[in-house]
Amino acid sequence: MVGQLVLVRERGRFRLEEGRLGPLEVLRATVFEPEGLASWRLRRRLSRGERALVRAGVGRVVLGSGFPYADRLAMLDTVDTLPLRRGCADVLALGALAEAGISPRRGRVALSAPRLCPELERAAERLCPQVRGLLIDTPGGEEYARYLQAKFGLPVTPPVAGADVTAAFGPGGGRWGRSVELYEGGTLNGLALGAEGLDLPEDCAEQVLALLWERGEVRREELSVGRDSFISSGKTR
Repeated sequence: MVGQLVLVRERGRFRLEEGRLGPLEVLRATVFEPEGLASWRLRRRLSRGERALVRAGVGRVVLGSGFPYADRLAMLDTVDTLPLRRGCADVLALGALAEAGISPRRGRVALSAPRLCPELERAAERLCPQVRGLLIDTPGGEEYARYLQAKFGLPVTPPVAGADVTAAFGPGGGRWGRSVELYEGGTLNGLALGAEGLDLPEDCAEQVLALLWERGEVRREELSVGRDSFISSGKTR
């Protein structure tokens, strides 16, 4: 079961109730933080909210983008969005090309990583039939690039040729054009994933989408990429 922890900056009594985040059912714990509340009282209230969710069988929790106390949670894990980003590297790369006004057939994509990883390989094989060229920037990437060229007949360009977009699976390596950084602490540089036909809550859209993706309730062909804010019902807000 997935929970949601909500902080309300006013007076009130703790609430535990079933709720929805778009298409996702959650168990919602609401903690109140009125002005002037002592820090030790706030810690106690947050702990109470966590314990209530854990007792109900919750293991992971969705937090709003403005939730300031994620580092104080001791019993619950927050939803990790990195598997979604890495698993959708090809979608993000194509979205970055579109934002730059470049059609896939005219665009070159760089895939950068500290080592050859399955997520990079899957992204490369999905991109090969769609883009003009690939640049593989990773140790041992030359041999893999030759494999791609033999299998798909796609020119795999050297770093000197550059690229229009970079999907980076680690903090090192080169960057060409607009980059999407698919590692802990990385940024999508103004882009965001969404899904056609899904009304995702703005303040935790990526977490909800990550859970739906993990459950197989969202297909790759339903995913979209938008600018600055998440996509809801196929439109960029």
